[in-house]
Amino acid sequence: MPLRAVAWNQPVPRDGLVELGCDARPAVLRQLVRRGLLELRHDDDGGEPCYRTTAKFLEVFRLESLADLPPPNQPPG
Repeated sequence: MPLRAVAWNQPVPRDGLVELGCDARPAVLRQLVRRGLLELRHDDDGGEPCYRTTAKFLEVFRLESLADLPPPNQPPG
């Protein structure tokens, strides 16, 4: 899932999501951006735009910060 991959690897470009083996179809990513869970930002260095989680992501998942995420190898639930 791209949301999970972004949360643990941000900032991450779309190609990075593909390398991580997640579903990085543009339509899926656009939907997550539209719902306010991800944002796509261009860094000042002129590099590839990268996805990051938003404050709404933290709110929806009841996290105070990304440090509150469970370890990436822990199954959801």
